[in-house]
Amino acid sequence: MKYKRVLIFVLLLQTVLLFGCVRRQAARDMQNGVDAFRQERWDDAAAFFTLAEEKRPGQVSVLMLRGICYLKLSRFAEAAGDFDRVLTFQPENNEARKGRGEANLGLGRYVEAAEDFSRALSIEPNDVNLLNNRGFALSNLGDFDAALADFNTALEAEPENPLIYYNRSAVRRRSGDTAEALEDLNRCVELDGENALFLASRGKITAELGDLDRAMEDFNSAIAKNPNYFGGFKFRAEGHKALGQWEEAFDDYSRAIELQPNDPQLWFDRAATAIQLDREEDYDRDMAKYEELTK
Repeated sequence: MKYKRVLIFVLLLQTVLLFGCVRRQAARDMQNGVDAFRQERWDDAAAFFTLAEEKRPGQVSVLMLRGICYLKLSRFAEAAGDFDRVLTFQPENNEARKGRGEANLGLGRYVEAAEDFSRALSIEPNDVNLLNNRGFALSNLGDFDAALADFNTALEAEPENPLIYYNRSAVRRRSGDTAEALEDLNRCVELDGENALFLASRGKITAELGDLDRAMEDFNSAIAKNPNYFGGFKFRAEGHKALGQWEEAFDDYSRAIELQPNDPQLWFDRAATAIQLDREEDYDRDMAKYEELTK
């Protein structure tokens, strides 16, 4: 009987020590993750948080931080999963709801994203980022009036936020208000003239309005600011086509494809350009790739 009591005591002691060891290891993983997070080493941070989560499942702080890492890495499904779990433990955690909304945006789940942002806005009605994000989700659902209302409210609070002007310009353009869209993009460039996306987008609208020379200036500036932005080359290629400069268009599409090889439209557009240059082999190759990507 005495030996049984001693054995039970030893087993209990081992269990406590093991549990304590696991807790310490999880704490070290968590700290390593936090260190990597602060240094914006998102892959490393996510890996450490995963180790901590495996040792001690269900820690809200770990799930929140890993979810943010996944957002930074554009791993939206995994981010949504982490924020879902946080909301299971803490249904009123507004930061988790915001994070899940952003993940849903990334996944193209615009209905779910708009619902998350609306719920978060009921708690923080003056959050400009939430208004901008909900406006973006609503614009993708075709609810342009509601989207514009969100962007306008956001701009009342932050009249020098170029991203909101950019998003509003996209809605105005889709609504047929091209001149107003151009005004918004002019404001974007005024506030951030280094942004290749703003420059290229303004060039595209300027081209649609018939001013190709000015549009090409914007495309050239966009490429100079960021030679790794595929949109600059894509839009400039369209400008070259409009000017009948097929060789230059083909070269720009080629560079755009190097930067964005899985975009089927680029392959199709270069194929159409190849026909103008009587390059049948290039046409056949590009159309085969287009068909492969659109299966």
